[in-house]
Order: sequence, then C-alpha cells, then structure tokens
Amino acid sequence: MSSPDSWEELRLVSSTLVACATLLVYDHLCTLDLEVAHVWSHPLSGGALLFFLNRYLPYVDTFMSLNLSVFSINGPESCMRQYTVLTWFIVVGIIISESILVLRTYALWERRKLITRILCCSSLLTFVPALVITHLELKSLKYVESPHPDQPGCKLQYASPIILIAYVLLVASETTVAVLTGIQAYRSLRYSSSPWVKQMYKDGLLFYAYLLALSLANMLVPIFAPRPLANWLATPQRVLHSVLCSRVLLQILRQRSGFLTARAPVARADRADRVGIPMFTSFSEGDEEVDTHITIVCPSDDGHVTPSSALSNGTTSRTTRSISLLSL
Repeated sequence: MSSPDSWEELRLVSSTLVACATLLVYDHLCTLDLEVAHVWSHPLSGGALLFFLNRYLPYVDTFMSLNLSVFSINGPESCMRQYTVLTWFIVVGIIISESILVLRTYALWERRKLITRILCCSSLLTFVPALVITHLELKSLKYVESPHPDQPGCKLQYASPIILIAYVLLVASETTVAVLTGIQAYRSLRYSSSPWVKQMYKDGLLFYAYLLALSLANMLVPIFAPRPLANWLATPQRVLHSVLCSRVLLQILRQRSGFLTARAPVARADRADRVGIPMFTSFSEGDEEVDTHITIVCPSDDGHVTPSSALSNGTTSRTTRSISLLSL
C-alpha cells in the first residue's frame, strides 16, 4: 500500500485498515462457536487445513499493513522489504480463498469432466499470471525518503500499472465461478425445498457479487485515484475474501452431522414417474459416510413419486464421492 502524501489520505488509509481489522476480529468472534464445534472437534483434514489458512493468515498481513501504514516510520529499503512480504501474503491469501470457491463449485457440479476442465483452465489462467505480475510489479516499486520524517508510512514514488491485469484476471475467474454456481442453482432449486440448499446458493451468489464489486473497484481506483491510493483496497479485498470463504466452509462443515437434500432430474414429457438422483448426502460423526436416503423428487401429473429405494448403488456411490469434496 502506498504512503499518503497528505494527512487526509493518511486518515482514509488508516481508517480503512482499522475497519478491516475490526471486521476480521468481529466476524471471527461471531463464528467462533461454529469453528469450535465443526472444525476443532473433528480430525484434521484437507478442508480443515484450508479453513485454518484462510481464517488465520489474514491476521498477519492485515495487522502488518496497519502497522506499516499507521505506526511505523521506515526508510526506503525497509519499506521495500516489508511491503514485498506483505504483498505476497495478500496474493497467496487471495489464491487460497479463490481455491476454496473453485473446489466448492467443482463439488456442486459433481466432478463433471467439462466443469473440471473449465475450472482448471480458469484457475491456471488466473493464478499463474497473477504470481508473475505480482513479481514484476514488486520489482517496479520505488520508495523514497518521506518529506515528513515524523509521519508514519512509506513514500512510494513509482509503481507499474501492470497489477491491473491481475485484477482483470481475478474478475474473469470470479465471474466464471459465479456463472457456474448460478446455473447449478437454477437446476437444483427447481426440485429442492431445503432451506439449507437455498441458503447455500443464495449466500454463494451474494458473496460472489461482493467479491466482484470489490475486484472491479480495485481495477478502477488505480486509474482514477491519486498514486498514493492505488492499492488502497488491496487489504479490504483480502479480508473480505477470507471472511466470506470462511463462512462458506463453515456452512458446509456444519452439515456433516445433519441432514442434506437431493435433487431429481427432469423427466421426459411422456414419462409418468421421475427418479430422484441424490445430490447431497449426510455424514456421521465418524469417518464413514452415511446416506440419509432423503430424496426430493418432482412428482408426475398424477402425483406419483418414485421412492428413493429405486436408486441404484452406483448412483449413490458416485454422489457420495462428490459430496465428500463438497464437505471438504
């Protein structure tokens, strides 16, 4: 984050960082009971590891940014070293959060090959260039001595605008995930009346809207704002990614011991019955996965519904493997 040239810009930057730190702590306190019940009380897994990285790493870069911009007085070399570390923390943190959203979308689509290819291509075209662009942007930074020796923060003289490309790629990736989630929500909610499923899709699409808006703002601010405010919204974007993705994971993990729902496919017009294909399966407290046999199907015109017992073992097994990833 750039060092402000005026006290007005300093107040704007410091107020934003204080608000980010407050949001981070407040959200953690609001969801700490869910974390203890559904993460700490279970064996460590890949999903739990992702959760911890996404949940706790933001404390490092958020308070580091707050310290550098509000409290510390550093020379150009010190600023360069510390902002390099800070920037990599932010970039890696956003990649972790985006990976959670990609995995969630992958699971919602039941590991379909086409969706897998789309998400893999989207992720590679976003994450790899983002790392290269971040490296190039950091090499372009030039810090100078501040004209006000007693003023905290770092005086940034020049930074390449190449970072805009990274934000464009991030917007493209988030849009891809949002579109795929929206399509699956339309397909699923026609046959499921579960409040949990509705809330999952509603929150997911709302979260994507927030993240897209902030990513777009990060693209526009460097163009229209003064140079010292070019990276003003980097930390807010990092914190919002962490907060929203933590809630996505908690919403999924809390269902490991509860009931989930299923969806039914659309039958042909000349068919009188419709067989439900399980989409979600509940979990026991142990390592074994337990099918709840709760299936919501779409009845025919005469009200006939094919019972869930008509489902084949192969279909249930495939769905169980898919929800394993969804539940991380």
